[in-house]
Amino acid sequence: FGGRRGGRRAAPPIFSSTAWLGAESYRDLVEDSGESWLVQFYHDWSEPCKDFAPRWEALAAKLPPMVRLGRVNVDQNFGLVQRYRSFVRCRQTVLSVECTVPALVLVTRGDGEELHAESYRGSLSAEAVYEWVKRSLPESRTRISKLKGPRAAEALASFLQPAWAKATAGRRRAAALERGRGTELPRAVIFSSRPIADSIFARHLATRLSPLLSLSSMHVDGGLSSSPEASPEARLAHSLGLRSLPVVALWTEPEEEGSPLDKGRSPPLLLEISERPDAAAREDFVARLRAAAAPAVP
Repeated sequence: FGGRRGGRRAAPPIFSSTAWLGAESYRDLVEDSGESWLVQFYHDWSEPCKDFAPRWEALAAKLPPMVRLGRVNVDQNFGLVQRYRSFVRCRQTVLSVECTVPALVLVTRGDGEELHAESYRGSLSAEAVYEWVKRSLPESRTRISKLKGPRAAEALASFLQPAWAKATAGRRRAAALERGRGTELPRAVIFSSRPIADSIFARHLATRLSPLLSLSSMHVDGGLSSSPEASPEARLAHSLGLRSLPVVALWTEPEEEGSPLDKGRSPPLLLEISERPDAAAREDFVARLRAAAAPAVP
């Protein structure tokens, strides 16, 4: 019991629900996955790592599937430590390697699919790490349009119109129609009582599902309980049949003309988002939205 390793008494492993990364699993999970990863380098015996453990688990509840989390035990993965030696500061003693841990590295994909790594140097509060990840992700460059204002219904109608429907009449319109026929993507709008367009989750949806749909957002300030007379967004949400927020309204067919509220128009498909989703609920929602937006197979 309690054998020695590297000059120190072996410490019990710090519990974590996140993936443990070794040389092979790092290659399979991080290098070959195409996903973003937040990697923590740690020592089991390190008091700062033990102190950080609850905050790491809090991040594990907030970040996936937008960002995966994995841990590298420094004492058992010196090869990975060497690979990231620019970010993980270590010193060699006679019997062991001791590193300044926990050390956090965000691994993402560049435009050319090459791996890009960035280290975190700030406070180890969960909130500070979360905001750093949010700023550093490639998805942070994704912009989601915001439908708002006293003419919310008109803004939505314009968003739902296919590009060819906005062409001028006559030959140009006919040519635009011919070019655009069958190429228009479904339209989706996230309705939320909080500004959601700049959230990691919304940007993740817009990026991951960009081949399948066009995404916009509408902030219903005050939620569905706000006065429809005072809030055009709330009035529109009620008119579309929304009964809870947040929710994604999906239109699978382009609306050539008129308002989405006109009689005879097909109502949108409504997919509710849990108010406080965990990682599994977010994964499930992405899969449901992907399936709903995917073209039907004849």
